[in-house]
This record gives sequence, C-alpha cells and structure tokens, in this order.
Amino acid sequence: MSDARPRSEVPPGDQWNLEPLYPNTEAWETDYADAQALPERVAAFAGRLGEADTVLAQALSTWFDASRRMEKLYVYAHLTNDQDLDNGSFQGLYDRARSLFTALLSAGAFLGPEILAIDDETMARWLKGEALAPYTFWLRDLLRAKPHTLSAPEERLLAMVSEPLAALQRAYSVLKNVEVSARLPQVTDADGQARRLSHASFIELQESPDRDVRRAAFDAYYREWAGNRATAAATLDGAVKAHIFEARARRHPSALAAALFEDNVDTSVYDALISAVHDALPAFYRYMALRKRLLGVDTLHMYDNYVSVLPEVAMRHTYDEAVEVVLRGLAPLGQEYLDTARGGLTGGWVDRYENAGKRSGAYSSGCYDSWPYMLMNYTGTLDSVFTLAHELGHSMHSLYSNRAQPYHLADYRILVAEVASTTNEALLNHHLMETTQDRTARAYLVDRYLDSFRATLFRQTMFAEFEKRVHEQAEAGQPLTKDWL
Repeated sequence: MSDARPRSEVPPGDQWNLEPLYPNTEAWETDYADAQALPERVAAFAGRLGEADTVLAQALSTWFDASRRMEKLYVYAHLTNDQDLDNGSFQGLYDRARSLFTALLSAGAFLGPEILAIDDETMARWLKGEALAPYTFWLRDLLRAKPHTLSAPEERLLAMVSEPLAALQRAYSVLKNVEVSARLPQVTDADGQARRLSHASFIELQESPDRDVRRAAFDAYYREWAGNRATAAATLDGAVKAHIFEARARRHPSALAAALFEDNVDTSVYDALISAVHDALPAFYRYMALRKRLLGVDTLHMYDNYVSVLPEVAMRHTYDEAVEVVLRGLAPLGQEYLDTARGGLTGGWVDRYENAGKRSGAYSSGCYDSWPYMLMNYTGTLDSVFTLAHELGHSMHSLYSNRAQPYHLADYRILVAEVASTTNEALLNHHLMETTQDRTARAYLVDRYLDSFRATLFRQTMFAEFEKRVHEQAEAGQPLTKDWL
C-alpha cells in the first residue's frame, strides 16, 4: 500500500489543467453524445470511394474530422483515468471512450480496402489532381499496405475485436497500478524513517547509497510481484498471441514484421541493432566491472544498478527549481522554445506528483486540439529532473508538429519519437557539466551520463530482444509460462 495522498488532496497547482480540453465532465458528456453520430457519418461513404476523386476527398475529410473529435474525447478520458485508477467514474469514461473509438474504427474499416481496390491507373490520375492534393502523402503511404489490407468485412471484424484483444494489456495495468501497488509494504529508508513502498518511490530507494535499504526495497517490491508471476505471465501470453493473430490476419511473415511495417522499417534494422549491441557488450561488461569495484561489493546485484558509484551529492531540486534548471539547459533551442516550455511547465501541462491510484512512471500525451500534457511522479531526485526534460522534449515535439502539419500528417513515427526527448537530456547534462564546479558533483554527472547508455541503449535493446524471443516462442506454438519466462 502506498502512503501517497488521495487525489482529492492534491492542490490544483500541482495538477494538469484539463479545462482547455473540456471545462468539466458534463461538457465531455455533451461532446460524447454528439459523437455518437460520427460512425454513421463515416459509414455513409461506404461503397462510394471509387466514384470520383471529389467523393474520396469528402470521405477522407469526414474520416479525419471524426478521428480528430474522437481523439479529443479519448485523451480527456485516458488522462482523467490515469490520474486516479481507483476512480470508478473515470474508468467508466475511459471504457466508453474506448468503445466509441472502436465503433468509429469499425465504421471506417472500409476506407483502406476500397481505396486499395481503385485501379492503379485511376488512382495515379487522381493523385495528379487538386481534389486529393491535401492527402497525397497519406494516400501513397496507404498504397504501400496493399498486400496487407483485407476485404471490407474482414477489416470491420478486425476493428471489432481490437478492444477485446487489448483487454489483457489493460488487465496488466490494473494488476500493476492498483492491485500490486495496494499491497506494497512499508520499508525503512536511509534516515530510519518508515515509508510505504510504491512504484515511484521504488526507484528513489534503489538510488540510496545504503545497500541494506536498496536490498530491502528490492526484495519487498519483487516479493509482491513474485506472488503474481502466473498472472503476469498469462497477461503477457495473451497480449503476444493478440499480436500474432493480427500479424497473421494481415499476412505479415511475423509479429515483428507487422510491428515495424507501419513505420516502414525492415526487420533487418531491428536485428542489426541487437547485433550491434551484442558486439558492444564487452565494453558494457567492463563498465559494470568498474561499477562493482567502485561500489566495493563482491557480487553486483540488480539493486546495485541505480545507485551512483560516487558518494551522494546534494543535487535535489523542488519542482520549481527543476523547471529553472531544465530551461537553462535548453537555452540553445532559442527564446521562443523557452517561453513556450516555461508556460507549459508552470501553467497546467504537468501533473506533477504521485497520488494514490495514479499511474506510475511518466509520459507525454495529448491530441491535435489539446496541450501536450505530461504525467509525472516527481520526487526531487536528479533522475526526476532529467525525466522532466525528457518528457518536455516529447511535448514540444508534439506541439511544433501540430502547429506545422495538418491533422492527418501531424503524428510522428516511433522511430523518431525519442530524438527530441533524448536531445533535451543531453543538453541538460551539458549545462550541468558546464556550470557545476565541484569535482565530486561533476564526476557524479559523468557517472549518471554513462549510466544513461546502460539504461537507454543496452537495457532497451535487451527489452527489444526479449520481445522478439517471446514472440518467436509463441509463433512456434510454445506457451509463455512463468517458468520459461
């Protein structure tokens, strides 16, 4: 159980401000009621897309307008749900938004198959005209998917099953953020104070220079997870099978190929990343051996991975101090960037601190017609400061993309999604190195930056290889049991 305060006690200034999306739930309900007609409006174009380029243009305009409105409803629902997963009314909004989104996807399932059924000569002629000029890039990218697009009834069926196929992912989120979180025990921190363990405080405790504190927090945290191994394995098994089902339904050679197809990335790129990281493992092992020696331990355990190899330095920051530090680090990006970022960080983009029932971790989210909202569980550590800079990178990327592109082209691909965020981290680290005079503090920053390669390159690629292996195991017809995993 967490000792975080309930959501009702969080001051408004520490919460994100969702009023620019909807001033209240009643306004959301009004828009939701109006949105019930969206699937029918889209479906009215079914069977007509080959009539003329102007008809296709009208259909696409209707579809993108409906998607844009639906995303606004969905984002409000998922943000309110994530701020308090224990709140049944918020869960209800989220479930209804997901259901309506599924209905819209089902209604629009004919779009891809009908467009791809238009003969190549006709489509080539239409693409030279003015009616489809706003959608030329989008259409050319869609045509790439021709071998993997099904008939209209089959596409409708896939759209209808998308929500139940995602059920196990939602079940895992509830398992982690509600059930496991509620059962986490108290631990004692380095000051001898009893603390309720939580997903957010776990990482902070893993950074403690006191190895006994790290070990106790690690054991307590994973002891609770150990009691849920079978459930966690079952949810993963179901989610992987859902991926394989959709990949095979769309005639992809593998789940990996299906996952990479949308971003037009060949599986050889994925394999090359894993291979390159494997080649670099000797350097990584030398780094870990150095950590072991500097920490003075006989065996380097998992609970030794987050602590600095150097004595702790006083680099804690309040949220407001973190904003100033981050903005000074991002000065090379220009005054317009800084002014916009400051307005967002202090003016309602960020849900700042942990509260009971809040989703763990951090992310940037939003839609074309909203601010780029940021969920944080800020704790005052240096890692929290860097996380703030990281998520700000995502948010500013989204903001500028939305300003520069029409709705149907504004969403950027995952392949480039981390560029802005990691650039912000690098700029912040450079600023701190330039302005920190204390040798111990500078060494601490170097250690942290080196460790970011462990976390960002080696660790994430390990996850990528794990995902590849579990999908290959399931594709071979083998179960993903807790013991195999």
